[in-house]
Amino acid sequence: MMIVLSLSATGARAAPRVRDVSARANLRRHTESYDVQPWDWDHDGWTDLLVSHHGWTGDVFRAIESSGSFDHFDRSFKLDDTIHRRRDRHGCAWADVDVDGLDDFICLKGARQGTARKWNELWIQGPAGTWSDHAHRWNVEDVWGRGRRPVFIELNHDRYPDLFLGNDSPRRNSHPSPNRTFVNVGGTHFAETHLGLTSESGAECAQAVDINHDGWQDLLLCGRDRLKIYRRAPGGEFHDVAEALGVHVREPRAAWIGRINGDASLDLVTVDAGHVTVRLRRASGDLGHIVMSHRLRHGHGVAVGDIDGRNGQDILVVQGCIGNENEPDLLFLNDGPVAPGIG
Repeated sequence: MMIVLSLSATGARAAPRVRDVSARANLRRHTESYDVQPWDWDHDGWTDLLVSHHGWTGDVFRAIESSGSFDHFDRSFKLDDTIHRRRDRHGCAWADVDVDGLDDFICLKGARQGTARKWNELWIQGPAGTWSDHAHRWNVEDVWGRGRRPVFIELNHDRYPDLFLGNDSPRRNSHPSPNRTFVNVGGTHFAETHLGLTSESGAECAQAVDINHDGWQDLLLCGRDRLKIYRRAPGGEFHDVAEALGVHVREPRAAWIGRINGDASLDLVTVDAGHVTVRLRRASGDLGHIVMSHRLRHGHGVAVGDIDGRNGQDILVVQGCIGNENEPDLLFLNDGPVAPGIG
């Protein structure tokens, strides 16, 4: 069930009609999925999908158009780990890692809650429309890491995408499970580097974004204990500046940094188990100004985008289950300037 709410205190209007078209679009209506990554991997102008299923295979879907409109998704490739036959797939991310014009993707795997070895997957495309796993050759299997969220991030201003691997922690044995960063070595393999992110912080979410517009990407991280905002010194190391920016979020489940209210500043949306919160960045640079907070029963995820084509960014909050009952997801529609004191 989805509940549609207004994001602003004024300007009430009728909620748009929401209907389930997954069956017509050729998507499963009931599935144990962990992650979805939209990406135009065939470069035809239509957004395709990579769906990561937690306990079984994953799927790459290609968007099919008819008469200039979207018609359905066609499953083009099935992710089935025929090398290790252990399924515990979590987050995935797209990039052309070897810069050959064909897009590739990485998926991180768990380690049976830190009781076993595991192997991440790096699916290299070639020929077009087919992928094969080269995680071992590219040095990103991370056999002891409890894989959660990967992010391609720019670390050295060359044309090859670098990589952040976000892991859960701790393990149930003596092996560590830290987050890791890797530099892409000329489109041939990844080499681990230590820039201040290699710690057992957890990674329920991760986003690479240039927060202070200095030309170097920073990292937003949902750590195990609190939200972290790692700002990178130009060409140097990352340092957590969340508290200095006025952000104190404990046990975050999801977060997003971007433009909410139409100005040039980057704002912050966070989800923990009990609340979704919107913070607008002020002229002083801090992110402590809360303009919207809404109570949740089991916050789990967030997606931000212009869903209705009006007034800018809207917010979709995903909730999990309490007992055996799924809590309704929430859609917050942007009615224009966000007013304080909502929720």
